[in-house]
Amino acid sequence: MMMNPVLRRETKTTLRNWKMFAVITVYVAVVTIGAMLYIYGSMFRSYDYSFDPQSMIGMYIVLCAMQMGLMLLAAPALTAGCISGERERQTLDLLLMTKMSSFSIIMGKLTSSMSTLILLMVSTLPVFAIAFYFGGVSLLSLFGMMLYIVLTACMAASISIFFSCIFKKTMVSMVIVYLLIGGIFCFGTLIIALLLNSLSWNIYQSNANIVPQMLILSANPGVGFFSVIQEQMGNDFIGSIFYQSSNKYSDTITFLLNHYWIVNVIFDVIVICIFVSLSVYFINPVRKKK
Repeated sequence: MMMNPVLRRETKTTLRNWKMFAVITVYVAVVTIGAMLYIYGSMFRSYDYSFDPQSMIGMYIVLCAMQMGLMLLAAPALTAGCISGERERQTLDLLLMTKMSSFSIIMGKLTSSMSTLILLMVSTLPVFAIAFYFGGVSLLSLFGMMLYIVLTACMAASISIFFSCIFKKTMVSMVIVYLLIGGIFCFGTLIIALLLNSLSWNIYQSNANIVPQMLILSANPGVGFFSVIQEQMGNDFIGSIFYQSSNKYSDTITFLLNHYWIVNVIFDVIVICIFVSLSVYFINPVRKKK
């Protein structure tokens, strides 16, 4: 099977640049410092300097949360200039004149960015190994969490590539992606769900219908993240988010509440398909002639 030419070129140029190794170093250093601060602040009691191995579970959650946040920050930074950067270097027209289809170009850019993000995640595995030394967390749990983070990063990267096709400046597309993911997906959905529930309680003296809330929060990567944590650790975070018990609903709603990350995964897959298709359409040089 022939490797995508864009992916092959991006991989070679990225790994030959010292900046990539500097990014990996800084990325691993941030995660390592976070782990050290957690160990210093939570795992050792100040009055007798004793060690509590159960705190390793909390360390695992903190490291996964850091990984999630760093991926959401790194994905737009790495992909917002995929197309606009080619346009700024005046190489986009040359790329479009090749025999590659628009879909191959977009997928090459996306897979190249995702390979870099996965490399960053893999480089932090030695830090995660500290939690496995004392037990309490399985490799299967870590693998499942990493898959969810990779899919969320792919969703953010697909949105970034789309805005990179729309805007000529990389900085503009990057700012818009951060506002969309951070302002709307992460915080906006929580505010809307909270207002919806509060309005329903003030008017009808009851909680709002759970289905609209589930649809709204499907765009929130943080809720999906804590749903994965809930399934791995056995707490009831999602129930506290919706202020309702899942026992009074149908089997389907109850299942989705107990495994709410499935809703977020479906949303991410739909967003990836939509924005990749839009990117292919807008980068097509002959679309105006059709």
